[in-house]
Amino acid sequence: MEQSNDKKSRYCTRCTRAIKACLCDYIVPIENRTPLYILQHPNEVAHPKGTAALLEASLLRCEIHVGEDFSRDEWLNVLLADRSCRYYLLWPDDDAISLVTLRQQVENESPIRTAVAFILLDGTWRKAYRMLQSNPALACLPRIGIGAIAGQYAIRKKPFPDALSTIEAGYHLLSRWEGESERYAPLLTLFNRLNTQWQDFAEGRRV
Repeated sequence: MEQSNDKKSRYCTRCTRAIKACLCDYIVPIENRTPLYILQHPNEVAHPKGTAALLEASLLRCEIHVGEDFSRDEWLNVLLADRSCRYYLLWPDDDAISLVTLRQQVENESPIRTAVAFILLDGTWRKAYRMLQSNPALACLPRIGIGAIAGQYAIRKKPFPDALSTIEAGYHLLSRWEGESERYAPLLTLFNRLNTQWQDFAEGRRV
Protein backbone atom coordinates (compact mmCIF):
# COMPACT_ATOMS: atom_id res chain seq x y z
CA MET A 1 0.00 0.00 0.00
CA GLU A 2 1.36 3.42 -0.98
CA GLN A 3 -0.26 6.43 0.60
CA SER A 4 -0.74 9.79 -1.08
CA ASN A 5 0.81 12.83 0.59
CA ASP A 6 -2.55 14.53 0.34
CA LYS A 7 -3.97 13.97 3.83
CA LYS A 8 -7.40 15.16 2.77
CA SER A 9 -7.88 12.55 0.08
CA ARG A 10 -5.72 9.76 1.60
CA TYR A 11 -5.75 7.26 -1.22
CA CYS A 12 -3.48 4.44 -2.29
CA THR A 13 -1.46 5.35 -5.37
CA ARG A 14 -1.17 1.70 -6.40
CA CYS A 15 -4.78 0.52 -6.47
CA THR A 16 -6.21 4.09 -6.51
CA ARG A 17 -8.66 3.26 -3.70
CA ALA A 18 -9.15 5.18 -0.48
CA ILE A 19 -6.79 3.86 2.19
CA LYS A 20 -9.67 2.33 4.14
CA ALA A 21 -10.74 0.45 1.00
CA CYS A 22 -7.25 -0.43 -0.27
CA LEU A 23 -7.12 -3.68 -2.27
CA CYS A 24 -3.36 -4.08 -2.48
CA ASP A 25 -3.40 -7.13 -0.20
CA TYR A 26 -5.35 -8.92 -2.93
CA ILE A 27 -3.08 -7.92 -5.80
CA VAL A 28 -0.89 -10.80 -7.01
CA PRO A 29 1.86 -10.00 -9.56
CA ILE A 30 1.32 -12.01 -12.74
CA GLU A 31 3.90 -12.41 -15.49
CA ASN A 32 1.81 -12.17 -18.64
CA ARG A 33 3.66 -13.28 -21.77
CA THR A 34 1.43 -11.17 -24.02
CA PRO A 35 1.73 -7.39 -23.53
CA LEU A 36 -1.46 -5.49 -22.77
CA TYR A 37 -2.05 -1.80 -23.44
CA ILE A 38 -5.03 -0.03 -21.88
CA LEU A 39 -6.25 3.24 -23.40
CA GLN A 40 -8.25 4.86 -20.65
CA HIS A 41 -10.84 7.60 -21.01
CA PRO A 42 -10.05 10.54 -18.67
CA ASN A 43 -13.37 10.08 -16.85
CA GLU A 44 -12.21 6.66 -15.67
CA VAL A 45 -9.05 7.88 -13.97
CA ALA A 46 -9.27 7.12 -10.25
CA HIS A 47 -12.94 6.14 -10.62
CA PRO A 48 -13.69 4.25 -7.38
CA LYS A 49 -15.49 1.48 -9.28
CA GLY A 50 -13.01 1.25 -12.13
CA THR A 51 -10.82 -1.82 -12.62
CA ALA A 52 -8.11 -0.78 -15.10
CA ALA A 53 -5.70 0.29 -12.35
CA LEU A 54 -6.16 -3.08 -10.64
CA LEU A 55 -5.39 -4.88 -13.90
CA GLU A 56 -2.27 -2.81 -14.49
CA ALA A 57 -1.07 -3.33 -10.91
CA SER A 58 -1.46 -7.10 -11.33
CA LEU A 59 0.18 -7.61 -14.73
CA LEU A 60 3.90 -7.14 -15.19
CA ARG A 61 3.54 -6.28 -18.88
CA CYS A 62 0.68 -3.82 -18.87
CA GLU A 63 0.50 -0.06 -19.45
CA ILE A 64 -2.29 2.47 -19.05
CA HIS A 65 -2.35 5.55 -21.28
CA VAL A 66 -4.97 8.18 -20.52
CA GLY A 67 -6.72 10.25 -23.17
CA GLU A 68 -9.58 10.43 -25.63
CA ASP A 69 -7.86 11.49 -28.85
CA PHE A 70 -4.59 9.60 -29.27
CA SER A 71 -4.16 10.46 -32.94
CA ARG A 72 -1.29 12.84 -32.22
CA ASP A 73 0.33 10.90 -29.42
CA GLU A 74 3.86 9.97 -30.42
CA TRP A 75 4.01 6.87 -28.22
CA LEU A 76 1.03 5.27 -29.98
CA ASN A 77 2.42 6.03 -33.43
CA VAL A 78 5.77 4.51 -32.47
CA LEU A 79 4.07 1.50 -30.91
CA LEU A 80 1.92 0.67 -33.91
CA ALA A 81 4.82 1.25 -36.29
CA ASP A 82 6.75 -1.61 -34.70
CA ARG A 83 6.65 -4.34 -37.35
CA SER A 84 8.04 -6.95 -34.98
CA CYS A 85 4.70 -7.05 -33.17
CA ARG A 86 1.13 -7.28 -34.38
CA TYR A 87 -1.45 -5.38 -32.36
CA TYR A 88 -5.06 -6.43 -31.94
CA LEU A 89 -7.90 -4.39 -30.51
CA LEU A 90 -10.40 -6.14 -28.28
CA TRP A 91 -13.64 -4.95 -29.81
CA PRO A 92 -16.59 -7.34 -30.18
CA ASP A 93 -18.22 -6.39 -33.45
CA ASP A 94 -18.97 -8.23 -36.69
CA ASP A 95 -15.42 -7.66 -37.94
CA ALA A 96 -13.80 -9.26 -34.89
CA ILE A 97 -12.11 -12.62 -35.29
CA SER A 98 -12.03 -15.25 -32.56
CA LEU A 99 -8.94 -16.18 -30.59
CA VAL A 100 -9.06 -19.58 -32.29
CA THR A 101 -8.81 -17.92 -35.70
CA LEU A 102 -6.03 -15.66 -34.48
CA ARG A 103 -4.13 -18.68 -33.17
CA GLN A 104 -4.41 -20.37 -36.54
CA GLN A 105 -3.16 -17.24 -38.31
CA VAL A 106 -0.16 -16.94 -36.01
CA GLU A 107 0.74 -20.62 -36.27
CA ASN A 108 0.56 -20.47 -40.07
CA GLU A 109 3.06 -17.63 -40.27
CA SER A 110 6.42 -18.76 -41.55
CA PRO A 111 9.31 -18.83 -41.03
CA ILE A 112 9.19 -16.46 -38.04
CA ARG A 113 6.03 -15.87 -36.06
CA THR A 114 5.20 -12.26 -35.35
CA ALA A 115 4.72 -11.33 -31.70
CA VAL A 116 1.20 -10.42 -30.57
CA ALA A 117 0.00 -7.68 -28.22
CA PHE A 118 -3.50 -6.60 -27.22
CA ILE A 119 -5.11 -3.19 -26.78
CA LEU A 120 -8.15 -2.55 -24.58
CA LEU A 121 -10.28 0.57 -24.33
CA ASP A 122 -11.31 1.51 -20.79
CA GLY A 123 -14.47 3.56 -20.52
CA THR A 124 -18.23 3.33 -20.82
CA TRP A 125 -19.33 1.78 -24.10
CA ARG A 126 -20.37 5.18 -25.43
CA LYS A 127 -17.06 6.80 -24.51
CA ALA A 128 -15.05 3.83 -25.75
CA TYR A 129 -16.83 4.04 -29.11
CA ARG A 130 -16.06 7.75 -29.27
CA MET A 131 -12.40 7.00 -28.54
CA LEU A 132 -12.36 4.48 -31.37
CA GLN A 133 -13.92 6.92 -33.82
CA SER A 134 -11.50 9.67 -32.80
CA ASN A 135 -8.42 7.58 -33.53
CA PRO A 136 -8.08 6.32 -37.11
CA ALA A 137 -5.00 4.26 -36.22
CA LEU A 138 -7.04 2.34 -33.64
CA ALA A 139 -10.03 1.99 -35.94
CA CYS A 140 -7.79 0.34 -38.54
CA LEU A 141 -6.40 -2.27 -36.18
CA PRO A 142 -7.54 -5.88 -36.61
CA ARG A 143 -10.20 -6.69 -34.02
CA ILE A 144 -10.66 -9.71 -31.83
CA GLY A 145 -13.55 -10.97 -29.73
CA ILE A 146 -13.71 -13.40 -26.83
CA GLY A 147 -17.28 -14.55 -27.34
CA ALA A 148 -20.37 -14.09 -25.21
CA ILE A 149 -19.43 -14.13 -21.53
CA ALA A 150 -21.83 -13.26 -18.75
CA GLY A 151 -20.17 -10.37 -16.94
CA GLN A 152 -20.16 -10.29 -13.14
CA TYR A 153 -19.71 -6.54 -12.84
CA ALA A 154 -22.50 -6.03 -10.33
CA ILE A 155 -21.53 -2.60 -9.03
CA ARG A 156 -21.91 -0.58 -12.24
CA LYS A 157 -24.72 -0.41 -14.73
CA LYS A 158 -24.13 -2.61 -17.78
CA PRO A 159 -25.45 -1.73 -21.25
CA PHE A 160 -26.01 -5.44 -21.97
CA PRO A 161 -25.53 -8.76 -20.11
CA ASP A 162 -22.28 -9.66 -21.88
CA ALA A 163 -20.57 -6.37 -20.98
CA LEU A 164 -17.38 -6.96 -19.01
CA SER A 165 -15.31 -4.81 -16.73
CA THR A 166 -11.76 -4.11 -17.92
CA ILE A 167 -10.24 -6.56 -15.46
CA GLU A 168 -12.70 -9.29 -16.50
CA ALA A 169 -11.91 -8.64 -20.16
CA GLY A 170 -8.18 -8.83 -19.42
CA TYR A 171 -8.61 -12.09 -17.54
CA HIS A 172 -10.65 -13.84 -20.22
CA LEU A 173 -8.50 -12.49 -23.04
CA LEU A 174 -5.11 -13.45 -21.61
CA SER A 175 -6.11 -16.72 -19.94
CA ARG A 176 -7.75 -17.99 -23.13
CA TRP A 177 -5.02 -16.76 -25.45
CA GLU A 178 -2.18 -18.16 -23.35
CA GLY A 179 -4.17 -21.21 -22.21
CA GLU A 180 -3.36 -20.71 -18.53
CA SER A 181 -6.50 -19.85 -16.61
CA GLU A 182 -4.91 -20.76 -13.25
CA ARG A 183 -2.11 -18.25 -13.79
CA TYR A 184 -4.65 -15.45 -14.17
CA ALA A 185 -7.10 -16.64 -11.50
CA PRO A 186 -5.89 -13.96 -9.01
CA LEU A 187 -7.45 -11.35 -11.30
CA LEU A 188 -10.90 -12.78 -10.65
CA THR A 189 -10.21 -13.04 -6.92
CA LEU A 190 -9.28 -9.35 -6.90
CA PHE A 191 -12.32 -8.46 -8.98
CA ASN A 192 -14.65 -10.41 -6.71
CA ARG A 193 -13.19 -8.65 -3.70
CA LEU A 194 -13.96 -5.28 -5.31
CA ASN A 195 -17.55 -6.35 -5.98
CA THR A 196 -17.98 -7.62 -2.42
CA GLN A 197 -16.48 -4.47 -0.96
CA TRP A 198 -18.96 -2.24 -2.78
CA GLN A 199 -21.92 -4.49 -2.05
CA ASP A 200 -21.06 -4.49 1.66
CA PHE A 201 -20.80 -0.71 1.56
CA ALA A 202 -24.19 -0.40 -0.16
CA GLU A 203 -25.82 -2.73 2.37
CA GLY A 204 -24.29 -0.76 5.22
CA ARG A 205 -25.80 2.44 3.88
CA ARG A 206 -29.24 0.84 3.75
CA VAL A 207 -29.10 -0.28 7.37
